[in-house]
Amino acid sequence: MQPDIEIYLLSCSNEKIIEWLQTSFTIIEEKKLNDGLLSLKIATAETEFEIQLLQKAAGKRFTSVWFDSDKTPWSDDVECAKAAFTALDCEVRCNIASWSETEEQDPDQWWHINQYEEGPFIWR
Repeated sequence: MQPDIEIYLLSCSNEKIIEWLQTSFTIIEEKKLNDGLLSLKIATAETEFEIQLLQKAAGKRFTSVWFDSDKTPWSDDVECAKAAFTALDCEVRCNIASWSETEEQDPDQWWHINQYEEGPFIWR
């Protein structure tokens, strides 16, 4: 399991993202931290943790969804991205592999899923 998960959603509203999150989690607190940042405290049967939604995270049209836990239903970013794409029908991007200090990884190498294709690509 990764220590956390982060995906990027293209042109997807917070309302739609929250509806998707509610299919897997119980939202117990919602805090607007500033104009573009929303923090959700969520609960599962096993634990509680935070999810942050950051609008305009990577360009003006992407929202970052960051799960601050290794207790999500997904084992990695790509698995989460696939679930998000299926539920939300919007382009999803994520890191191709978990970040590691010991492994060298091209920082521009990402995974994306959209209506046309799924796979690795260079995000610059």
